[in-house]
Amino acid sequence: MANHKEVIVKTIDDIKETVDFFYQQNDKEALKKFETVIGGMMSSIDSLVAYRNENSDFTFDETKIMDTLTEAMNALQDGDFVLLADILQYDFLEYMQELSDNME
Repeated sequence: MANHKEVIVKTIDDIKETVDFFYQQNDKEALKKFETVIGGMMSSIDSLVAYRNENSDFTFDETKIMDTLTEAMNALQDGDFVLLADILQYDFLEYMQELSDNME
Protein backbone atom coordinates (compact mmCIF):
# COMPACT_ATOMS: atom_id res chain seq x y z
CA MET A 1 0.00 0.00 0.00
CA ALA A 2 1.29 3.45 -0.91
CA ASN A 3 2.11 5.65 2.00
CA HIS A 4 -0.48 8.21 2.99
CA LYS A 5 1.51 11.23 1.88
CA GLU A 6 2.06 9.72 -1.59
CA VAL A 7 -1.71 9.30 -2.03
CA ILE A 8 -2.27 12.95 -1.18
CA VAL A 9 0.56 14.22 -3.40
CA LYS A 10 -0.77 12.19 -6.36
CA THR A 11 -4.24 13.64 -5.83
CA ILE A 12 -2.82 17.16 -5.62
CA ASP A 13 -1.08 16.67 -8.97
CA ASP A 14 -4.27 15.29 -10.56
CA ILE A 15 -6.35 18.18 -9.24
CA LYS A 16 -3.83 20.71 -10.58
CA GLU A 17 -4.21 19.19 -14.03
CA THR A 18 -8.01 19.30 -13.73
CA VAL A 19 -7.94 22.92 -12.58
CA ASP A 20 -5.74 23.83 -15.56
CA PHE A 21 -8.31 22.32 -17.93
CA PHE A 22 -11.09 24.34 -16.29
CA TYR A 23 -9.06 27.58 -16.49
CA GLN A 24 -8.35 26.86 -20.17
CA GLN A 25 -12.13 26.51 -20.61
CA ASN A 26 -11.63 22.95 -21.81
CA ASP A 27 -14.73 21.93 -19.89
CA LYS A 28 -15.21 18.56 -21.57
CA GLU A 29 -11.71 17.36 -20.69
CA ALA A 30 -11.88 18.99 -17.25
CA LEU A 31 -15.14 17.25 -16.36
CA LYS A 32 -13.81 13.93 -17.62
CA LYS A 33 -10.69 14.34 -15.48
CA PHE A 34 -12.73 15.57 -12.50
CA GLU A 35 -14.77 12.36 -12.54
CA THR A 36 -11.62 10.36 -11.85
CA VAL A 37 -10.15 12.93 -9.47
CA ILE A 38 -13.14 12.69 -7.13
CA GLY A 39 -12.09 9.15 -6.23
CA GLY A 40 -8.59 10.38 -5.48
CA MET A 41 -9.97 13.13 -3.30
CA MET A 42 -11.88 10.57 -1.25
CA SER A 43 -8.78 8.38 -1.01
CA SER A 44 -6.81 11.40 0.20
CA ILE A 45 -9.32 12.08 2.92
CA ASP A 46 -9.17 8.41 3.94
CA SER A 47 -5.37 8.69 4.02
CA LEU A 48 -5.56 11.79 6.23
CA VAL A 49 -7.79 9.95 8.69
CA ALA A 50 -5.53 6.88 8.69
CA TYR A 51 -2.42 9.03 9.13
CA ARG A 52 -4.03 10.91 12.02
CA ASN A 53 -4.93 7.59 13.65
CA GLU A 54 -1.27 6.55 13.40
CA ASN A 55 0.15 9.94 14.46
CA SER A 56 -1.60 11.50 17.42
CA ASP A 57 0.17 14.84 16.95
CA PHE A 58 -1.26 15.28 13.42
CA THR A 59 -4.55 17.16 13.16
CA PHE A 60 -6.69 18.53 10.38
CA ASP A 61 -10.00 20.34 10.07
CA GLU A 62 -12.53 17.82 8.76
CA THR A 63 -15.27 20.45 8.68
CA LYS A 64 -13.15 22.71 6.47
CA ILE A 65 -12.63 19.86 3.99
CA MET A 66 -16.31 18.87 3.94
CA ASP A 67 -17.43 22.49 3.56
CA THR A 68 -14.98 22.97 0.69
CA LEU A 69 -16.25 19.84 -1.05
CA THR A 70 -19.84 20.98 -0.59
CA GLU A 71 -19.00 24.35 -2.15
CA ALA A 72 -17.26 22.57 -5.03
CA MET A 73 -20.28 20.34 -5.67
CA ASN A 74 -22.60 23.35 -5.59
CA ALA A 75 -20.43 25.13 -8.17
CA LEU A 76 -20.46 21.97 -10.30
CA GLN A 77 -24.25 21.72 -10.10
CA ASP A 78 -24.56 25.39 -11.06
CA GLY A 79 -22.26 24.85 -14.03
CA ASP A 80 -19.85 27.49 -12.70
CA PHE A 81 -16.62 25.80 -13.68
CA VAL A 82 -14.42 28.82 -12.98
CA LEU A 83 -15.75 28.92 -9.42
CA LEU A 84 -15.22 25.16 -9.15
CA ALA A 85 -11.61 25.57 -10.30
CA ASP A 86 -11.07 28.42 -7.83
CA ILE A 87 -12.45 26.33 -4.95
CA LEU A 88 -10.29 23.38 -5.90
CA GLN A 89 -7.21 25.55 -6.35
CA TYR A 90 -7.42 28.00 -3.47
CA ASP A 91 -9.35 26.05 -0.85
CA PHE A 92 -8.87 22.31 -1.36
CA LEU A 93 -5.41 22.15 -2.99
CA GLU A 94 -3.77 24.69 -0.75
CA TYR A 95 -5.10 23.03 2.39
CA MET A 96 -4.13 19.53 1.20
CA GLN A 97 -0.65 20.81 0.32
CA GLU A 98 -0.31 22.32 3.78
CA LEU A 99 -1.39 19.04 5.36
CA SER A 100 0.95 16.92 3.23
CA ASP A 101 3.83 19.26 4.11
CA ASN A 102 3.16 18.44 7.77
CA MET A 103 3.32 14.69 7.18
CA GLU A 104 6.53 12.69 7.52
